Amino acid sequence: MKKLCGLILFVFLSVFGCISSFQGVYAKIYTYGAFYQSYLDYKNSKIKDYGSASTLYLSIGDGLEHGVELGVGHTYIKYKTFSNLSQTELTFLYSNTNGLLQNHTFTWGIHYINTTDKLTDNGYVFIFDGTYFAIEKVYPYAFKWNGGIGVFYSLYQNLLKFYVFQLTPHATIKLFSDVSKGALYFDAVGYYIYVNKASLLNIGKSNYLSIDLALRYYYGRYHLKLGGWIGEQTFAVKNRGFVVYNSIE
Repeated sequence: MKKLCGLILFVFLSVFGCISSFQGVYAKIYTYGAFYQSYLDYKNSKIKDYGSASTLYLSIGDGLEHGVELGVGHTYIKYKTFSNLSQTELTFLYSNTNGLLQNHTFTWGIHYINTTDKLTDNGYVFIFDGTYFAIEKVYPYAFKWNGGIGVFYSLYQNLLKFYVFQLTPHATIKLFSDVSKGALYFDAVGYYIYVNKASLLNIGKSNYLSIDLALRYYYGRYHLKLGGWIGEQTFAVKNRGFVVYNSIE
C-alpha cells in the first residue's frame, strides 16, 4: 500500500507539473472530470456473488498539442467460495498531437495494479499508441478518419513472473456528420495477445486473436453505441489502457 500511495503522489505531482508547464506557454487550460459507479451482479455464476466498480477520471490539456489523463479505479468482488477481491488501479497517459508529426497523435502511459490477487499484484502495463488522423481539405476541416496501432506490455512479477504482449490495430471512419441529422462513426479494433508462460498459468495456449466492431451515433447531448466482439482474449488491455483484465477467469 505504501508503494501505491507513493505512485499516486508521483502521478499527481507530474500532473501539476504539466499544468504549470501548460500555463507558462498557453493562456487557456481545459479540464474535464467524471466519476463512474457500477454494481456487478453475478447471480448466474457458480463462483462470484456480487461486486462494485468505481472510477475517477480527470483530463487536463491545452486543447491543441498536449494532453494528460488520469484514472483511479477500485473494484470489489465477493466470491461464493474463494477469498474476496479488492483491487485499486491507477492509469496515467500523456498525449502529443501535431507536435512530433503533423496529423499524428502519440500517447505514452502506465497502468498500475494493486490487488489482493497474488498472481497480478503490483502489476504494471506500459502503454504506447501512434495514430494518424485525416481531416477534410475544405472548411470546416472536420475529422474524416483515423488509423493507428497500440502497443501494450504487461509485467506481472509478484508470484509467477510473466509478461503479456499486445498489439492493437484500430481505425475509425466517419460515415456522416450533419447538424440536423447528427453524426455516425464506425470503429474497428483488432487484438493480438501473447501470454508468456501460458502452460504454467494453465490457460491452454499463448496466442489470442479477436476483433471489436462498433457503430457510434451522436445527436446533440445523446449518444448511442452498438457493437460486439468475436475471437478470444485473456489478460487483455482495452480502452487505451484504462481497462486491464488481469484475471485468468
